Amino acid sequence: MATSRLNGPEFRSRRRWSFAGCVFDEANWALVVHGRRVPIEAKPLEMLRELLLRAGNVVSKDELLDRIWPDVTVVEASLPTAARKLRVALGDHRRKRSIIETVSGIGYRLAVPVEVEELSRSALKPKLKLVGRDDVAGPAPADARPARLPRLLFVGGGLAVAAAAVSIAFAPSQPVSASRAAPAYTQRDVAIAIRELDIDRVKQLIAAGWNPATPWDKEGNDALGMVLNHCEWDIGHDRRKMVLMARTLIEAGAPIDRRNIWGDTAYSISKAPRYCGPDHPVTQMLEAM
Repeated sequence: MATSRLNGPEFRSRRRWSFAGCVFDEANWALVVHGRRVPIEAKPLEMLRELLLRAGNVVSKDELLDRIWPDVTVVEASLPTAARKLRVALGDHRRKRSIIETVSGIGYRLAVPVEVEELSRSALKPKLKLVGRDDVAGPAPADARPARLPRLLFVGGGLAVAAAAVSIAFAPSQPVSASRAAPAYTQRDVAIAIRELDIDRVKQLIAAGWNPATPWDKEGNDALGMVLNHCEWDIGHDRRKMVLMARTLIEAGAPIDRRNIWGDTAYSISKAPRYCGPDHPVTQMLEAM
């Protein structure tokens, strides 16, 4: 039975997960690998979150399908495809020790030590060190071992706390409650920046808290779709700037596999002759991704 799932940005926990040189910022729905933000589709990122929530333990295929595709019947290859894309984004094939392990016939496991820090409205909660069962007997890899952090072990599905709070390096100097601070932008500001292909302004809006993954309207259209409309609105548009704008949005979390109520994805819109067509560089970029 599929479980209900809240995927919208407003329901995401304000957690930052760190593991093997990677950082998953759940609130901003962003993945950073060795200091570089990498583009990744929504479903592989959801798979990463589910594995992080039970780091060190095997998560069955049925559990992952129910969590990632709730109330939807998908083909059997959907989960291995998401796992492959996740491994590519993490650079798993270049590592001596895999981050994502396949447990044949059962499911997948995140097999490296994990730290998690959670932002509350007033302060950042202490970092927690989560260690997979295989790591109890030996030290963690050098690129993933934190310094002076509380240590927790997965024991029978629970957590045994071995230390108290620590100082937090990433805590904001002046945290501001969302209930007190009005957004520094409006939807009109975003629309103007995208219409003018003003990449610097879009980066400023993202830094101010705008989430490119947020649906633009009730039909499920989003900012990436607005960029693609340049092909229809402005025949003489700057193709290079359009590609850079699309890439900026995707790297900031805009999904490329989301379907609007008409069933269209960014790629299906882009390749349509009415819009950009199959030979447009932005179409080719989306196809490659």
